[in-house]
Amino acid sequence: MERFSACETLSKNQVSGNNRFSIEYLKVSSFEEAKILFGKISKQERSWRGEKYFNAILKSSRSRLGIGEHDRAESYIFGNGAFPEGDKKSHERHFPIPVKVMTIDELYLSPFEVLDLSTTADEFPWDVGHRETYVYLVVKKLIISPECKLLVKDNVFVMDCLQAMGNHLNGKQAIIELRGTNSKQHGTSEIETSMNRTKKNGENGRDADPLKQESTPLGTRWVRGTIENKGQNGTDGEKGFDGTKGANGGMLLLSDIRFGQLNGFLNNSIKILAGAASGLPGTSGGSGSNGGNGGDGASGALTTFGLVEGCEGGSGGHGGDGGKGGKGGNGGLCSDIFVSVPHRKSHIFDIQTFDSLGGKGGIGGMGGKGGKIGRNGDFYKDKNDPSLSKDGKDGAKGMSGSNGKTRSAPKVHIYENN
Repeated sequence: MERFSACETLSKNQVSGNNRFSIEYLKVSSFEEAKILFGKISKQERSWRGEKYFNAILKSSRSRLGIGEHDRAESYIFGNGAFPEGDKKSHERHFPIPVKVMTIDELYLSPFEVLDLSTTADEFPWDVGHRETYVYLVVKKLIISPECKLLVKDNVFVMDCLQAMGNHLNGKQAIIELRGTNSKQHGTSEIETSMNRTKKNGENGRDADPLKQESTPLGTRWVRGTIENKGQNGTDGEKGFDGTKGANGGMLLLSDIRFGQLNGFLNNSIKILAGAASGLPGTSGGSGSNGGNGGDGASGALTTFGLVEGCEGGSGGHGGDGGKGGKGGNGGLCSDIFVSVPHRKSHIFDIQTFDSLGGKGGIGGMGGKGGKIGRNGDFYKDKNDPSLSKDGKDGAKGMSGSNGKTRSAPKVHIYENN
């Protein structure tokens, strides 16, 4: 296990000036090292965690997904699971695990103060890539005041607190908030929306060639029109681009919070808020392009030989259908949360967790406009033939994307030490 010290400091309001604190970054290179570092958990509690959470989730359909590897590793490190030998090869890409360790003698949170302990990949003194980042807080004495908040986002969070004290809470609450966010996801603003990628319109049909003329002893005679003298049809517009699926919501990672002593707290003095992020919306489908207009038909004429009829214009092309809206992203998955407290201290905590909502499906794109029929040539006689040229039909509106799945809220398990 490699260690890197840090010169960072917390504000004077957060850490008493006469008390020591340190920050270091660890490279944890194996499951065994992780279990030694985080695993200060009794056999009884490990067995209890298995019964409450790990045993069931390792047998669920989720175990067959990629997140199953994640669950088996956490079951070994934080529960009573067996060493995940079968996942060892695939887990190599997750090592070394980046862990930020904060060791503080006394941490004081004043009323309404928010202390965000979250860490990001760029804070570490080496390139951690896309690995999960861990925050490990070791505090000897934690003093919390009304409406203060301890916040952790997008990290596996472990806290060992030897003693926590309520500072004149007087029926008010302090908050521990644990969240998954979409900070690593691609928002719709970062994706080129299909609405801005409309395809080319259909091409207009070419106008017909004029009727041919030929000389005779009696004068110039016009040749009656043929199919070549009909205006060409416009081409159809293209279907709009389909929308892009929204990204799934950011996952709520496991948290393990351990209290040695709890003094000065009444019922529901500490609220635990927890949930994963909602899925992002799908992008809208692109509009279909317009159909091309029909070309003009050749004109006829009144001649010494009689009336030569003009020819009809070409049909307009059909408008392209609108693209489908992108499916909304699914709500983020959750790992459960473990809280260890002294005997008969569960009543101190007020639990509030929330589902991670699926993202809204994108709106279907508008259909393109049908092209207009070409102008009929002069002296064209409308034969009321249904097979003759017509305006192009407008394209159909694209279907809207379906909403993403909503994922269930995490559970908070409180274990009372005897």
